Amino acid sequence: MFLNYIKITLRNLYKEKMYAAINIAGLSIGIACCIILGLFLRSELTYDRYNLKHKRIFEIESEFNTNGKISYLSTSSRVLAPLLARDYPEIESYVRFKLIGRTLVRYEEESFYSTRVALADDTVFDIFTYDIIYGDPKTALSDPHSMAISESFAKKIFGDINPIGKVIATDSDLNKITLVFADLPENSFRRYDALLSINRLQDDEDQFKDLLKLPFSTTYLLMPEGYKAESFQGKVESIYSKYAGESMETEGVSVRGWLQPIAEIHQNPEVPVFTAVAIFILLVACINYINLATARSMKRDREVGMRKVLGATRPQLIAQFLGESIFLTMIALLIGLVIVEAVTAFSPVNDLLGRQELMNFYDEPNLLLWMMCFGLVVGLISGIYPAFYLSSVQPLSTLTGTTRSGKHSFRMRQSLMLIQFIISMAVIISMILMVLQMQYVSNKPLGFKKENKAEIRLQGAELIGKYPIIKNELLKDSRILDVSGSRTGTVAAVPSRSYIEDNDGVIGEPQVLNFKEVKEDFIKTMGMEIVRGRDFSSDLSTNIGNSALVTESLVKKMGWEEPLGKRIENDLGMFKVIGVVKDFHYRSLHEQMEPLVIINVQIDSLNLSSLLKLRPTEYLVAHISNKDISGALKYIENVFKNINPKSLFEYEFLEDYLDGRYRRESRLMKLIGIFAGICILISCLGLFGLAALDTEQRTKEIGVRKVLGSSTFQIIVMLSRGILLIVLAASVIASLIAYYIIDEWLTNFAYHIGINPIVFVLSVAIAIAVAFGTVALQSFKTANENPVKALRYE
Repeated sequence: MFLNYIKITLRNLYKEKMYAAINIAGLSIGIACCIILGLFLRSELTYDRYNLKHKRIFEIESEFNTNGKISYLSTSSRVLAPLLARDYPEIESYVRFKLIGRTLVRYEEESFYSTRVALADDTVFDIFTYDIIYGDPKTALSDPHSMAISESFAKKIFGDINPIGKVIATDSDLNKITLVFADLPENSFRRYDALLSINRLQDDEDQFKDLLKLPFSTTYLLMPEGYKAESFQGKVESIYSKYAGESMETEGVSVRGWLQPIAEIHQNPEVPVFTAVAIFILLVACINYINLATARSMKRDREVGMRKVLGATRPQLIAQFLGESIFLTMIALLIGLVIVEAVTAFSPVNDLLGRQELMNFYDEPNLLLWMMCFGLVVGLISGIYPAFYLSSVQPLSTLTGTTRSGKHSFRMRQSLMLIQFIISMAVIISMILMVLQMQYVSNKPLGFKKENKAEIRLQGAELIGKYPIIKNELLKDSRILDVSGSRTGTVAAVPSRSYIEDNDGVIGEPQVLNFKEVKEDFIKTMGMEIVRGRDFSSDLSTNIGNSALVTESLVKKMGWEEPLGKRIENDLGMFKVIGVVKDFHYRSLHEQMEPLVIINVQIDSLNLSSLLKLRPTEYLVAHISNKDISGALKYIENVFKNINPKSLFEYEFLEDYLDGRYRRESRLMKLIGIFAGICILISCLGLFGLAALDTEQRTKEIGVRKVLGSSTFQIIVMLSRGILLIVLAASVIASLIAYYIIDEWLTNFAYHIGINPIVFVLSVAIAIAVAFGTVALQSFKTANENPVKALRYE
């Protein structure tokens, strides 16, 4: 019987090639999209679960309250974990990670920068799961100058040889390689290339009081099996109270801490979006199958009636039709897998999803089994309604020539088509509004000129000390218009606890203000505007380390009528306000513009503490003429190489850096655009098939109308009228849904567009034009034929 069903299925598919092609195309595209999104979602929802002890590992998270200003941090003091382990024996172990970021790595003649270097405790390989290739994990990071590296990091430097015992230089330190571990999965927070021993930081207990106030590292605790995070409540507070309570109370600082299971740390806001998109695309593809299967039911009524007369039962017929649906879906699954392989290999979809590899049957053979189960489920979902509908025909009516009215199936098709276009239209409208918001973000004035600004990192105390020489050499070239620098990056600032002293010498309550340390000519180089007072000047020696510029928003916040002469004090010194700068966006447009203090401080990097001396960094910004940018960059590179041959020259344009702040939104917008197009494509495929069946069933009616004088255009309008009404109704509902979605999405931006009604009108017009064009394309041939031929149609 099974083979007989296969033969019937193949015979029907051969007889109706267009129907089969449309169904397979729609299902294969829908399945391919679902597989891609499903693999991405699987990766997102299983973050860090590869660790064998993940149920027992918790991250310490903190809330710092400084005079009412609250900051939530995933970092904590580096002495907190040792103190907790000392006072609370239920803590089995702990590990601290401190990302030291962009690090210069040298081995013999090879040198490069790595951004994934971290300090870590020697317990890291016991708490977290690593696949060890070379070395002993128990002693790998015991020595203060030991180093564990990833497999890809090792191959980059040493090739395929065993690097254990080799010595690598990082910044000013020499490190002996003691362990090589396999690269961690992409869905891991701690994908470091190199781990240095945190034992190189020697802390005296006399320093604990001060170190407790400094969030330094990400800290993880290994707790007993079944430990509840709620049981940890109050323990962090007790440590701070015990070791630094008096000084923190004086400074108006309080800290609260809690535990977060590592499997729950990663929260990607895109997950609900992509889950919905995957469901919607699959739903649109399944609706195509249901609509086409029920629309062609009249063609199969006689077949069903004859099979019932010959003894076929309804369950057998249901099994046959479900088998056809599953068979079609399995073909679509195979084609879908080919599409996935092609798309991931030859398109930027992996980059858009932020993944190097989505599907690998060699490493995960069970993946194919899951895919087959997925295909089976899709086949059942698609085929369940058509199977019950087709098998319900009465044999007597088919043999006597009496056909079903089809009103129920027609209403069902209309409802399903409405759902299809609601989904497609909502996605399209959302995508258009997202594009408009990103254009707004890109074009909004920021309060400074971002064009042609090259930001160059000055890495190391030696290179930082040569900044005046570098600046003088650069300005000798006419293509370089201005040069300045900053300690925190061109558009970044650091919060600091500060005191305000007015002109009468009265000091107010302490508060947290954002500070930015800059070099001379920063305001000029960045094209900012001073609206009151003056800029820093090297001609006035009192400016250096003693003067400050403030933004308009700070003046407004403090309620100053006369800001000039006010004094601001923090850990770096006392600063007199000499000018007011027009507000500028030094943060992304996700956040409100905050008050800022700009100071001109000269710090001797050679005399920094041992911790800061490990990674002294400053930034030089060069304003380049747009006449010969590449030539100017080449000149800058030569200047750097001549002044400090050991340094690696790297730069980034400020425009690119600022665009990177909205990379997630840009990726989401592009992906939504792609899937909007796919939704429309699948919907139009189904619409084309329905139009073909409708036109075929109404061939004689078309002939009669032609004889009675109807034009081709009138017939096309008659055939498409019902569909256009459905599209119009879908557009109204989709507009309401899209408005709610985008209104919610725009709350992520402190500065955003208004939702323009014209977008909805334009989207409706596009949808109607596409739907009408699809129907017209199919029905034009029949509507334009000789009516005699149509009247002879059987």
